[in-house]
Amino acid sequence: MSFFKLESNNLAVITHEHTYTYNQIPKVDFISGQKELVLLLCKNTIDILATYISAMNSEHAVMLLASDINCELLANIVDTYQPKWIVGLNSYQGYEIYQNKLVRTKEVATNIHPELAMLLSTSGTTGSQKFVRLSYKNIRSNAESINEYLEIEENERAIMNLPLSYSYGMSIVNSHLLAGASVLLTDASVMEKSFWEFVKEHKATSIAGVPFTYQMLQRIGFTKIELPHLKTMTQAGGRLNEKLVKHFAEYAKEQKKRFYVMYGQTEASPRMSYIPHEKTIEKSETIGIAIPGGELLIDKETGELIYKGFNVMMGYAESLADLAKEDELKGVLYTGDTANIDESGYFTITGRMKRFIKLFGLRINLDDVEKKLEQEYHITLACTGNDDKLIVAVEQADFVEQIKEAIERLYKLHKTAYKVKVMDEIPRFASGKIDYTKLKESCL
Repeated sequence: MSFFKLESNNLAVITHEHTYTYNQIPKVDFISGQKELVLLLCKNTIDILATYISAMNSEHAVMLLASDINCELLANIVDTYQPKWIVGLNSYQGYEIYQNKLVRTKEVATNIHPELAMLLSTSGTTGSQKFVRLSYKNIRSNAESINEYLEIEENERAIMNLPLSYSYGMSIVNSHLLAGASVLLTDASVMEKSFWEFVKEHKATSIAGVPFTYQMLQRIGFTKIELPHLKTMTQAGGRLNEKLVKHFAEYAKEQKKRFYVMYGQTEASPRMSYIPHEKTIEKSETIGIAIPGGELLIDKETGELIYKGFNVMMGYAESLADLAKEDELKGVLYTGDTANIDESGYFTITGRMKRFIKLFGLRINLDDVEKKLEQEYHITLACTGNDDKLIVAVEQADFVEQIKEAIERLYKLHKTAYKVKVMDEIPRFASGKIDYTKLKESCL
């Protein structure tokens, strides 16, 4: 049975050049005698979106990657997972082009779990061959929950400017297309005039963004733009400054619009909680309540936030053999975040169990950054930071420029998103282990 229904005459996709009803979305053939892997290098174009829809409907497993992925990492991923098809590349060794996609020339024995729908990276354009394994049930249940609390119906038109390879962007596409609604597809930034012309011309009813998006919206004076058709604003992909949450919530209240702050992880397909729009000002410091069908609770011993729901991933994959694995988590996700709960049942994140930061919606493992830079330069360094900035502390000033170049090359981060700090001595415990608490205090 097809994941997306394409029989309707309703408007499905609007691009800068064309509009497509559901039954006009181009179909792409993925014919094979067994379940295979489709690797998709994502851009916000009708060709890629149509390929994604066809791949999901084909019941093959789909791996979504950013089109600007690091070449070395892409090579490792292709070697590790041996996808049958690659879409978004003109050529690749061991593949030949056929009907606008690359097809693997040699036969490879694959055993992919019948329920496995998608593989999503948790680390963006770089860093890891580790993927989240999502089932059809995971994705569908989360889209249905999102549709319920955001009240997404057929007449909605969502502006889709986030990458499809990013779980937040993927969930916008899935929730709207499963509701029979429309998606406005663009690569334009909120900083560009063409973006707002597109929004106004096609009467977008909702806009989504990560914290950086909302920082940019404040900078361009978004609240002064006339947007009579815009009804809903959503934010996820990291913690938004409480002052900005209140700023946009107050704007939404004045303009009779709705502003939702949401919390999630790729491992949960990806939404786990939201603040109901009428409570956003009052509960601006929280992550809200569990999504419909989900449950949040706190581990009494560790303080870790635990989520339960049908949208919890099957598990991780680090090799081709892992694609055959059953559901390992059984609907229970230990988030790695610590939290507390108030008297009205709203949850607030208090910290992280592990060393992750979120920059522009991408989760970055500080230990992985350290490891990569140490391997490249063989010097003593340590990483810290928050959801606004990555900080790399070094003891040798000679390496500052090289490390800056490596961060931009490996992580595609803008200069404002990181800092390289030279220290006389990186703080350590008596055991010799780095004192990350003291390091963070001295760097931020």
